[in-house]
Amino acid sequence: MRDLRSGPIHQEETTNNEYGNQSARLDRGGLARRAPRCVVPANFKPRGSIALRCWLNLRKNFRSSVALRRHEPAPLAEAIEAETAEEADNVVTVRQSMTELLHMPVINRGVITPDACPVGGGPGTTPVGGAIAVENAIIPGAHSADIGCSMYATFFPANHPTKEIMDHLQKVTHFGWGGRPRGDQWTSPVLEELVWDNPFLGGLRSRAQDFLGTQGDGNHFAYVGNIEFNESQHAALEAAGYTDLSHWIERRDGKFNVLVTHHGSRGLGADVYKRGVKAAEKWCRENAKDIPKAAAWLPADSPEGQSYWDALQFVGRWTKQNHALIHEALLKRLGQRALVQIGNEHNFVWKRGDVFMHGKGATPAWKDDEGRPLLGLIPLNMAREILLVLGNDNEDYLSFCPHGAGRNRSRTSTLADFKNDDGELDPGRVKQSLDETTAGLDVRWFNGAADLSESPIGYKDATKVKAQIAQFDLA
Repeated sequence: MRDLRSGPIHQEETTNNEYGNQSARLDRGGLARRAPRCVVPANFKPRGSIALRCWLNLRKNFRSSVALRRHEPAPLAEAIEAETAEEADNVVTVRQSMTELLHMPVINRGVITPDACPVGGGPGTTPVGGAIAVENAIIPGAHSADIGCSMYATFFPANHPTKEIMDHLQKVTHFGWGGRPRGDQWTSPVLEELVWDNPFLGGLRSRAQDFLGTQGDGNHFAYVGNIEFNESQHAALEAAGYTDLSHWIERRDGKFNVLVTHHGSRGLGADVYKRGVKAAEKWCRENAKDIPKAAAWLPADSPEGQSYWDALQFVGRWTKQNHALIHEALLKRLGQRALVQIGNEHNFVWKRGDVFMHGKGATPAWKDDEGRPLLGLIPLNMAREILLVLGNDNEDYLSFCPHGAGRNRSRTSTLADFKNDDGELDPGRVKQSLDETTAGLDVRWFNGAADLSESPIGYKDATKVKAQIAQFDLA
């Protein structure tokens, strides 16, 4: 196993220009240092107009460094196992996407987790369930447009029936396109942070306020459930160092209501992402060769890279605060208070030592700054439990685990099986499927109509994903 802090393997490249062949060597960070064919003394002075033009052309065309693709991809670890033909096709497509991405010179290693599934976006696109270790660079495309997409849970006393909690929750949260309307906007101290002169955040304060208290659409959700810890689970949390949660397990006999929300950074993060992608593409156009747009990067130690890193940290704080505000609003209506709150991101960039860990639909499962295994949340589908997991810090798989169940088929393909001869969804078949897969659950769709692609049939077999988390010792 290679140390995460080791740089890309040195490679020899041969390039040509109008002055003939020049050798190039790929060093740490992916820069090819080119040695000129001849060495001209520093005190050389060209004599005559022809000599001067040749000298100027030499200086104009000589390039001291350029980032080149790897000849061979960086190592890829696969924490996934296919059992059906459909699953095998899915893994092949994901592997192809990751292999293309791992030709980038700044990437040391990659991994795919049990929820891995392909996405569009062209060459160099990071699939969902993919994570990479990157040296001195940030790749916006590898964390996705929904920066900081995450899970957040509040444990509170189990004193209320689920329907009552759901009725209140439906009144306080906000789903769908766009932000909250004028007159119904929320505020927070996070908006007053002195970040708005950052080039990736400038002019976005109003966007940050518009989307506070909103969750968006797609696979984002608010979930009300309950949990009862047994003695072995209590002991595991105590041993892992989660004394706060352990204390309340003792006080409440292990029984809690739990609110779990899943969403990202909304329009704020999307705007930051667009600016980051644009800046990364510009840097790679000027300093690299044959780099796909989806894999373009910013050097982390450049002014642009440092500003983008700072912007990512703010977006992460904003997203966490957005979760917390929704939870606070529900608890206020219930007359309750939070006993314990936890959360984890799965679309983000984290720094471990000198390495920038990128996850796109991948959840960190390493140890925190206090040496505790990270405590995380992994949803499977709306009819199954949400997993509460302790990370196993398995470096064979970059210490990541899945962020959910993932898909084997696109939303369009999932819906195709339920369309009639006219290409329209068959309401009867849709209802039958929902009745069978969500029996006994209180499912409320923000737009009033069920989205079959977000029902359990839209996702991988939850039992298999859960088993593979254990099989590959991820969490």
